[in-house]
Amino acid sequence: MRSPEDLVRIGFERSRVVIVNECHDGERHCPRTRAIGRRLLPIARRTGVRHLAMEALHEAFARAANTARRLPTDSLGYFGYLGQEDMRALIADALALGLDLVAYECDFNRWQGDTWTPDFGNWRDAEEARNLAEFLSGMPRDTRLLVWCGNSHQRKTPQEYPGVVGSTWIRLGQRFRELSGIDPFVIDQSVTVEYRWRRSRRRSDVKRFSAELRALGGTGGFLREEDPDPRWRDDLSADAWLLSLENSMH
Repeated sequence: MRSPEDLVRIGFERSRVVIVNECHDGERHCPRTRAIGRRLLPIARRTGVRHLAMEALHEAFARAANTARRLPTDSLGYFGYLGQEDMRALIADALALGLDLVAYECDFNRWQGDTWTPDFGNWRDAEEARNLAEFLSGMPRDTRLLVWCGNSHQRKTPQEYPGVVGSTWIRLGQRFRELSGIDPFVIDQSVTVEYRWRRSRRRSDVKRFSAELRALGGTGGFLREEDPDPRWRDDLSADAWLLSLENSMH
């Protein structure tokens, strides 16, 4: 089992774009996923990363923060989970390390219609991927980028839209690869998170690997090809999985 820092280091050896997800559900979130994000920032910086792209971030907030090298002091951009203390701490850490923030969120005002449909989900992920691809197209070809997203946006394979049987939801990771020609290295933190009580996909593995996880401070994982469970080696949605003893949502 590998540490989160080891996985992100390997990620940037394999690709110049690494995507890591956090876990949230409305105002609820898994604090561990953001704490791990803060641990990954210095490693990413040492590998040559100078930009952090973040879901839900908008241009005005990113511009103000990048100029001042600190979080804006007014209410600019502080809505939803961007206003939560641990998210603000993650952003502050990035700025202190010299990383520039990149806003890649879609412009919600451009969508006319229901936002709880597969059509909207596909549109949003496509817009986010386009924004990331356009950012990189204007940068030197060796620019490295750490992308911070939520829940399952990082996936490189389709999934079914919740509650819509037979639907196809193409996520950010897959769209970005199609648009940019860059295969991102994806680290999935969600597989042991308890979105609902006793519902995590790898709940049994928390107990199975508890000793190894404790030795790594509570969180560790596998590259997909070295995962001891063959079911996860066959899952092409991510390149690495992070498991943890800390999985609650608050």
